[in-house]
Amino acid sequence: MPYVRTIPYEDSQGELTEAYDIMIKTRGRIPNVQAVSSLKPNIMKTLMAHVGSVMFDESGVSRAEREMVAAVVSATNKCQY
Repeated sequence: MPYVRTIPYEDSQGELTEAYDIMIKTRGRIPNVQAVSSLKPNIMKTLMAHVGSVMFDESGVSRAEREMVAAVVSATNKCQY
């Protein structure tokens, strides 16, 4: 499995700490899928906005259906989480 260097919360500063704080407040943790962008906080914030839009904004698909699609995609991709 490839290794991606990330910046842990305790070593974060500025814009990255702000992004981490938002994730902790809204999700209770820092998901690995977003932590891999920690070297580029502007990309992390863009990813957070995209995920928020796809998973939480109004649409014709329920939250449960979105979660089901995400779970099937993860399983198809052999994602471990």
